[in-house]
Amino acid sequence: MMLSSNKPAEPFEPYWIGNGRRSIVPGDFTDSEIDFFAKIVDTIDDPLLRGRLADLVWYKRLPHKVKYALAAIDSYTQHPPDVHTWSRDAQQRWQRAIDLSRMIGKKAADRLDQIESSIIKALQSATTEDSFFSFWLADTLMAGGLVHNHSLSVAAKLESLASEFDKAGDFDASNSFYNASARWFKLSDDDERAFDMTAAEAEALVKTATTRVSSDHPSYGVAASFLEEAIQVYRSIPRDHRSRHQVDQQIQVLISRLKKYGKRALDEMATVSSRAVDVSEIAEQARDAVSGKPAGEALDAFANLHRISVTQLRKSAIKSLSDSSLRAIIPKVVTSHDGRVIAKTPGLSGTTPSEEDEAEVYAEMTRFHYEPLVVLIVQGSILPALDVLTLEHRLGEADFIGLARRSPIVPIGREVLFGKALAQGFNRDFATSLHLLAPQIEHMVRFHLNSAGVSTTQLDQDGIETEKGLTTLIDIPETEIIFGKDLTYEIKTLFCHQLGPNLRNNIAHGLLDDQQCHSVNSVYAWWFGLKLVFNTFWNSLNNNQRSEEQGQENEDNSV
Repeated sequence: MMLSSNKPAEPFEPYWIGNGRRSIVPGDFTDSEIDFFAKIVDTIDDPLLRGRLADLVWYKRLPHKVKYALAAIDSYTQHPPDVHTWSRDAQQRWQRAIDLSRMIGKKAADRLDQIESSIIKALQSATTEDSFFSFWLADTLMAGGLVHNHSLSVAAKLESLASEFDKAGDFDASNSFYNASARWFKLSDDDERAFDMTAAEAEALVKTATTRVSSDHPSYGVAASFLEEAIQVYRSIPRDHRSRHQVDQQIQVLISRLKKYGKRALDEMATVSSRAVDVSEIAEQARDAVSGKPAGEALDAFANLHRISVTQLRKSAIKSLSDSSLRAIIPKVVTSHDGRVIAKTPGLSGTTPSEEDEAEVYAEMTRFHYEPLVVLIVQGSILPALDVLTLEHRLGEADFIGLARRSPIVPIGREVLFGKALAQGFNRDFATSLHLLAPQIEHMVRFHLNSAGVSTTQLDQDGIETEKGLTTLIDIPETEIIFGKDLTYEIKTLFCHQLGPNLRNNIAHGLLDDQQCHSVNSVYAWWFGLKLVFNTFWNSLNNNQRSEEQGQENEDNSV
């Protein structure tokens, strides 16, 4: 089983879920088995096993006996936090120890003090050589609510490490540490220093963008994403605190750079196509693509199982319309699942498509090429590969939230929502995932348009300003410049066009039933969201690593 730090009342989750099956959970144990665990727990030498058994007895046996909770706490925290042994599992165990201590109250007050003291000691002694160890420890403190006594010292430590990372040119780390430091200064009610850290975070993002375009293999698309994030971070600073860092002037400069990078990024796009293959072969290829790899590489393969090419879809649609003239000229009516007419197309004006037949070409692309391809991708690749991923990797909600935090495409303040949406889909709860993801996709488009200096609001006749919906935003020319033709087409077709799944609008109006929330379109929408978040993260990470390797190579050559 896995520990779930975000559900103290239901701490255990299955190790894996797939094909309608799952691994064991507490409810699978009989009372006699729990009684047996209670008898042997004190004889177990291994602290992890002893902690797990004691925790199970505390959780399952009624009435609860405090001695088992205390045994679990002591076992989980037997060894002080150490950079060489710290992992996601270790962080979950310490978080569980904090949760248990809070549940017990006064009887575990000394334990809670010891836990806090151990984490603070390890955090304060951490250096930049320990990478993100101190960052994770600070997260554990914050998640456990242990923030009041040490907020200023933790904030100052994180600021110090951020500055060291910045001087060393590790802007990815300095960005994260400045962000964490700002949150801790905010907790200590030191707003001025908090916004100083926010400005420093934005500056680190700008430095990262600069390194992306100054390397031997520049990527203007990746650089633009960092500039967008920097603008977003600057805009989070209230106007009362902006003058000290010349925030408004910085934003204008970055918007100008962003436009230039956006145009250069268009030249970096490439089209990838593949020959038609049997579905069983596709499924086997998808499984092989993700199997036996570390989590990052497996997710990279999973997120890039397929790429939709609008150019290819369009060519196929025009060929189909040209080859089937009778079907092409007949007007079409599209109905929803409940019989409502939701769209109409007039048919071609002639025997072959022309510029005035754009609506018919789009309808052909969507209804007869894109949607069947989505079915093929989901059933032939995504679901088979997801079975392997969930079997081989224990990815929890915290992992996906962490991914969202480091993905340049995710707006600040939406990391948890994106992370939760991706985590729910990973666990095959596509209904919850879709309801979280759809409005966040809309906000993401709106945010990046705003970052590019595009107005996303409109004034009515009474002078009331309202935000434009996704259906309007997606047709703004700058949207295609920012996201490219392929992504723009998929966002439009998936989320806000009647000829496509129209998921955003159907969710907003409660038009999807239980079955439709788990349809191939819902699965694909989750995968599409994961693709957006992961690829921007992975590209930035790999570009940073390549820059470091190139720098080391140049240094070696000079020596």
